[in-house]
Amino acid sequence: MNSKRALQRLLSALAAGAFLLCGLLGWPEARAAAYRYYRQQGRARALAGLSEYLSAGSDRFVVYYRPEDEDVAPLILEHAESVYDLVAGQVGYRPSGRVPLILYPDRTELRAAYGWGSGQSAVGVYWRGTVGLLSPKVWIAADDPAELEAEFRQSNPIAHELTHYVLDEWTDGNYPRWFTEGLAQYVEELATGYLWLEPGAALDQPLYTLSELTERFDGLSNQPLAYRQSYSLVAYMAETHGQEGLARLIALLAEGAPFAQAVESGLGRSMKAVYSDWKDSVSGRAAQGRNGRLTERKGLLEER
Repeated sequence: MNSKRALQRLLSALAAGAFLLCGLLGWPEARAAAYRYYRQQGRARALAGLSEYLSAGSDRFVVYYRPEDEDVAPLILEHAESVYDLVAGQVGYRPSGRVPLILYPDRTELRAAYGWGSGQSAVGVYWRGTVGLLSPKVWIAADDPAELEAEFRQSNPIAHELTHYVLDEWTDGNYPRWFTEGLAQYVEELATGYLWLEPGAALDQPLYTLSELTERFDGLSNQPLAYRQSYSLVAYMAETHGQEGLARLIALLAEGAPFAQAVESGLGRSMKAVYSDWKDSVSGRAAQGRNGRLTERKGLLEER
């Protein structure tokens, strides 16, 4: 068993290396094939570790859960189905097959699944072809099932993570990190009215440049600001160029076009011009967003 796992890890590492090499060499079809293999291997490994989990299915999802979460598994499925059409419509693509949702009963098991340290956690994670969710009984302080359900419907991460899943499957990872995070927040707000905000995320401060967002997203010191800028920039794209323009951009990414080329062809403006236009518009926007509200939902920054 250990040798089999070692072989799987080696193959995944080789696929990841091939994905990066093909991208550097400008071979979009080979890059996409390597990325698909890398994602499939990650998904297979995640599902192989669920032997002690139960499962329940709907038309478009399968949820895996521990027996102690049997009471909330139907809520997960029902809400996932309720946001599916919105997410698919915004991205412009419907996934092939049923989407796997893994419901972890506690933070310890979630951390172990993703190889995280004790200081990391999340309520939702998209990673290599699966959506991981922390049981709402962990992060919602409610003894009454009706109260838990009401809070879950307002602030759950399913639409956010499903957006990552759908975009990733269609484009084979052909996007910058800031774009998938911005799109996921934008669709999540459309689905639930939820907008993740933290102190430090206001846009009335020095902003990250486009190159910083594109090249160093995860390493930026003010992660709330990086997420906030990403959301605001994608929302600006959608509001200025319409959902149709955003859909054209994503469709071009799915065809293998580089991001800058997809933006220029899909929106009719260069990415640098779009960023400049957005930045000029920021001063006229409320720093807290259209439907923003501070919240105690934890872990969004640690995901993925």
